[in-house]
This record gives sequence, structure tokens and C-alpha cells, in this order.
Amino acid sequence: MRGTNRTLQDKARQARNDLYRQHILEAAEQVFAEHGFDSAKLQDISRLAGVSMGTIYAQFPGKEDLFRALLDTRGRELLQVAKAGAQSHDDPARALDDLIEAYIDYFIAHPNFLRMHLRLGTSWVLGPATGSAGQVQLWAEIHALQTDLMRRGVAAKVFIAEDPAFLAKVFSALDQVLLADWVAGGMKAARAQLIERMRQLVGRVITR
Repeated sequence: MRGTNRTLQDKARQARNDLYRQHILEAAEQVFAEHGFDSAKLQDISRLAGVSMGTIYAQFPGKEDLFRALLDTRGRELLQVAKAGAQSHDDPARALDDLIEAYIDYFIAHPNFLRMHLRLGTSWVLGPATGSAGQVQLWAEIHALQTDLMRRGVAAKVFIAEDPAFLAKVFSALDQVLLADWVAGGMKAARAQLIERMRQLVGRVITR
């Protein structure tokens, strides 16, 4: 009986810690988006998350650890988004269309992460030059998924005859420029407008 109670207590403690962690990550995302990493303060994150500084330090040793945890969390989510889109259909043209929608939907749902990421100045084409090994690996896996999709499209002659890895980078560049422009314009353009604009750009430089 005592063992059962201890198990329930451990599960409750873990659930509480997971909830705290999620609140902290979401608050940090907003603060980093608004102020950038260097100017962001843990006190502001603590206030926005509604938790004590002690609670933050119990989850993350410092600001850099919190920042990296956020990038890793979102990076893993983006990997799943890329996988779902790129592997959604046997027809590479339709899969690419699904990938466009998947990426735009993700960043519309996470505008603070998009703003934070753009503040870093990281090229989506070259990947995180100074990121953790985990972040570099996540970028490599996402790029590999896009490259495989481009390879299928070139083989099916529905994409232009070009190096698939290069086409994957072109796609990432178009995506980054489109979303950066959306942020610069106050994020006013609707989902349908963003998707259609991306489709047109991809139609001009990737698909036949």
C-alpha cells in the first residue's frame, strides 16, 4: 500500500513539474521574442509564468539552459511537422504542398517562437552554427526529410532538374523570407494568403 501511495505521489510530483516547465518555457518564449536573449531577464520570465525564481532554477540552472531547452523542444516539434508533411503523400508535389501548409500552420500557432528564432539571425539554409549538438542534429534531420522529398520530385520530373539538397535549401530560404516578411508586416496576413504566396514562390523556382 505504501508503495502504491509513493507511486501516486511521484506521478503527481512529475505532473506538477511538467506543468511548471511548460509554463516557464511559454513565458520564456515570449520574453525572448520581445527582448532577445541578451536583454531578457529571468525575473521577467518568472513574473510572466507566475512562478518563483526558485521554481525556475529547479527546472533550469540558468538562462542559457532555459533558452537551449526551448530551442530543443520546438526543434523536436518542427521535426515531427516536417516528417508529417514531407511523408504525407506518394505524390511529391502534393507532399510539398502539405509541407508548406504544415510549416505555416506551426509558425502561426507559435508566433513568439518564430519572432525569437528570427532574432537569432540563424540561417534556415545553413543551420545553427553555434547551437547545441542536439539542435544541429535536429536541423540535419529536417533538412534530410526535405532533401528526400526533393529527390522524389526530381525523379518524378515534377520538380526542376537540380541537386535535391540544394532545392531543400531553396525551400527553407523561401520559407524563412516569407515568414520574416510576415513578422515585419505585423503578422497581419491571413493563413490562406501566406500559403498561397508560398505556393507561388515554390511554383516559380522549384516545381515545373
